[in-house]
Amino acid sequence: MRRAALAALVALALGGAQAGAHAHSAAGGSLQVTAVEYRLLLSQGVVHAGPVSLELIDGGMDPHDLRLRRGRSGRGVAAPELTAGQRWDGVVDLRPGTYHLWCSLPQHYRLGMHARLRVVP
Repeated sequence: MRRAALAALVALALGGAQAGAHAHSAAGGSLQVTAVEYRLLLSQGVVHAGPVSLELIDGGMDPHDLRLRRGRSGRGVAAPELTAGQRWDGVVDLRPGTYHLWCSLPQHYRLGMHARLRVVP
């Protein structure tokens, strides 16, 4: 996929949280999420609030994407669907709380592709 197409697929997030391709984080840190069959591997389980560099890597053989939502909020961040070996980079502005991460492709959540991230002040 072209980078412009990837950036266009990024959704706005949680009351001020946003994502964009190839931006850099200042305060919140960084988080790498590796998607493999059928789990999400987070580089860390806790990050600081603020801009967080988010890297999604499809380390599996199947396509995967990533959704990120704070609590039960209806709004969230959407990283595009990637194929094996592809990578997406963005920055999300996260507020304190517990975030749910999952792959939204059919059956992937049910098969275990979900995780939690804690964001602290």
